[in-house]
Amino acid sequence: MKPPAPAAPGPDRAAWAAVLVAAVCLALRKPWALLTPQLWAEDGSIFLVQDEQLGLGAWLTPYNGYLHLIPRIVAWLTSRTLDVAWWPLAYNGAAYLGTIALFARLASRRVDLPAKPALILAFTLVVGTGEVLIVLTNLQWLAAFFLLLQVFTRPPRGVLERTGDLSLLAVVGLNGPFAAVFGPLLAWRWWETRSRDDLAALAVTGAAAATQVLLLLQTPLDINAEAAPFRPLMALSVIGSRLVTWPFFGPEAVRAAPPWVHAAAGTLFLGALVAWALRPDARRPMRLRLVAALGIVTAACAFRARADVWAEDTLVNGDRYYYIPRVLVAWLVVLEWQARPALVAWTARTLLAAGLLLHLPHFRLPAPPDYRWAEHCDAIRRGVPANIFTLPEGWWIEYPGRPGRPPPP
Repeated sequence: MKPPAPAAPGPDRAAWAAVLVAAVCLALRKPWALLTPQLWAEDGSIFLVQDEQLGLGAWLTPYNGYLHLIPRIVAWLTSRTLDVAWWPLAYNGAAYLGTIALFARLASRRVDLPAKPALILAFTLVVGTGEVLIVLTNLQWLAAFFLLLQVFTRPPRGVLERTGDLSLLAVVGLNGPFAAVFGPLLAWRWWETRSRDDLAALAVTGAAAATQVLLLLQTPLDINAEAAPFRPLMALSVIGSRLVTWPFFGPEAVRAAPPWVHAAAGTLFLGALVAWALRPDARRPMRLRLVAALGIVTAACAFRARADVWAEDTLVNGDRYYYIPRVLVAWLVVLEWQARPALVAWTARTLLAAGLLLHLPHFRLPAPPDYRWAEHCDAIRRGVPANIFTLPEGWWIEYPGRPGRPPPP
């Protein structure tokens, strides 16, 4: 007689409470993004403008070498439902809700990961400039975790869950290059399970990855960066400062130490963390996948950012490239706070506590200049050319006017 299938686990109340706390923390960390919302960089100059110029054709128009499906959809819906004065709130609100949806996905009983409350809170509590938080343009750096979470997600139990999984993978896969980054982990999962659902997930992610890679291959590289000689010390220093020194010892520690210290500290700490994570026990397969994800995404982002050519590390340049690796490092440390021997557990707890305490003075991100969007967006409402300032400071939209509308006399 065939044994009954194991019952699905019940809801994790602590995890769902963490979703609420993380949502509040996210709003408190960057309150001006919701209270005095403004467009950020490509929000206006690319997604807003190309939505008007190209319509639905903008959905299939690559920018920076790949497709950005989510902001294209938001821009299209917003321009057809709301007055232009509300567009920044709609853009930021969509990014905020998309982030909360990620928290909810992780809290779901289908995702097999321990210590979920801490993993959820890590998204909002890790150090950083905050440029990826509540920003539609940079939502891809958070949305990428939907692809990673699929590696730890239980098989769907019906058509609705199956359709939801595949739709989510398709949309996220066409929103940035991360289907190519995390695709190998989905291939690894299918190789182990050989299930039809995992094969379907791999097929959808693989198709998205192939699309983005083909577009990237047609994009010219930064000739100046490619011609510059590789500087391994600076590359390792930036990785060490962004993933180890800054998160656990604060920004002053980064400024006080020379590059070789960050390079050495980062190499030793990350090497020890990875080596310890690979020890044989019941959680080793899970940690192995997180380690693989950390290695792949760090290598990919380091290649893209080319931090080795930077003159110095100001903790501002290209911080978005280190957000995903920083969260993954925090996750690996969180998973050790109940490890044996006790020395490892207490080391993990101390590092996390130190990082939180040193980060508290910098938790709330300072408000940028308010360019008063509602007072200057009338040109878009009327469809006439204009230059409109937006964030970050010094950026503006070169609005060309609505297609088919004659220029003003």
